[in-house]
Amino acid sequence: MSQYVRPGVPPPLPPGSIPRSGSRSHRKPPPQPPKQASQVPAPHHAQAQGQHAQVQAQMDKRYIRRPVEKSIPSKIEALIPDAKLYRELREVEQNMDATISRKRLDIEDTLAKGIKERKKLRIFISNTVVDQPWQTVDRIDENAFDFDIGTIPSWVLRIEGKLLEDTTPIDSANRRKFTSFFQSIAIELDRPKDLYPDGNIVVWNQQTKPGLPPEPMTDYVDIKRKGDTDVNARISFYLATSPERFRLSPPLSNVLGGLKEQTRQEVVMGLWQYVKSHNLQDPDEKRTINCDDALRQVFNNQERISFAQMIEYAGPHLLPLDPIVIDYTIRVDNESTQAEFAYDIDVEVESPQRQSLQNVLANWHNNQDEIHALDDQIGVTIQELSTSKLRRDFFTQMAHDPAGFINRWIGSQSRDLEIVLGDHDLQSEEVRRAGFYGAEDLSESIFLLLNSRK
Repeated sequence: MSQYVRPGVPPPLPPGSIPRSGSRSHRKPPPQPPKQASQVPAPHHAQAQGQHAQVQAQMDKRYIRRPVEKSIPSKIEALIPDAKLYRELREVEQNMDATISRKRLDIEDTLAKGIKERKKLRIFISNTVVDQPWQTVDRIDENAFDFDIGTIPSWVLRIEGKLLEDTTPIDSANRRKFTSFFQSIAIELDRPKDLYPDGNIVVWNQQTKPGLPPEPMTDYVDIKRKGDTDVNARISFYLATSPERFRLSPPLSNVLGGLKEQTRQEVVMGLWQYVKSHNLQDPDEKRTINCDDALRQVFNNQERISFAQMIEYAGPHLLPLDPIVIDYTIRVDNESTQAEFAYDIDVEVESPQRQSLQNVLANWHNNQDEIHALDDQIGVTIQELSTSKLRRDFFTQMAHDPAGFINRWIGSQSRDLEIVLGDHDLQSEEVRRAGFYGAEDLSESIFLLLNSRK
């Protein structure tokens, strides 16, 4: 339904609407609140407002809408002879970006798994004695009735070691201590319990009880005990591995191809590879495994299990690694006794390449500001090319048919102006025609107009 009854007369305004400039509304402007005296902010308030303005300006600068189009449109490319070279360069850049992103993911994955290399840890075992009878014989008074001089014979067992081919300075904070290579060290002493009630088993653990600070890492472990006789000691070393490694039970080792040691993640991946290679995944329920004879021995004789239960059933088959055992005899007939042999064991240490890869990731975004600036410059250039293309089309069409182009352009501008002003239902050319005033809805429009002014 048309809102106009004759040219020049505006339609009734809906409640709450604001008349456009130039309309014939007689509504009074809303009353303005009384002006208040201007207040001068305090110096500290002004400083805070200035800081807030700076922060807001930085945030606005950060969220400035940047041109994102970096490809030349096909219509412009047809007009520029060298545009093909730019498109090929863009394809090379996209391939390089994809390769660089993939390499970064590879580096992050490698760092997450850990870069290890095997080295030799040489262990030395020795003991010293204090206040043994043969050491205190010269202190005994031959004329005394009691030959007790108040000393208690004892010995100290020392276990120490060093990493071979380690170039890290001895005072460096990054140098690994001897005890950091072990989860625990247990010493079992072979001596009568009735004579030594304080216990014959000594255990050093790297992890203490919850709530207690961790044991400090050192280059040696000392155990001091009372005694004046030789003692056979059995020393067990439990290696600390990261991620933790386990010894596999015979059934699980059979499923994984005879492997003896694996991490928990490697066990899960190995079981998944076994399920895929033997087609044991249920065709209807993909999250279910149909166990064969080998898997039933691992999964507690279950015929079917879900993937979520796989690690639960495999847990009892992950056993602690066997310790490295060294036998040593603590001798008390010499002031200091050194083991006849030194013992070398294989340990895993962080590769020096890890630090290099970490530096690569840390410096990954150093040139991002320069790259973003170049991308913005390319985007602005593409926008300028599009604008130049519009100008070229404008003058080309005008040169071919000046009169027709001007008429079409004026008509387009008139339609745009009517849309902007909200007069999209009224065409000036129609108002000039007599048929406009004989429209069917003219009477209804006049009726609404008259009623709105009562």
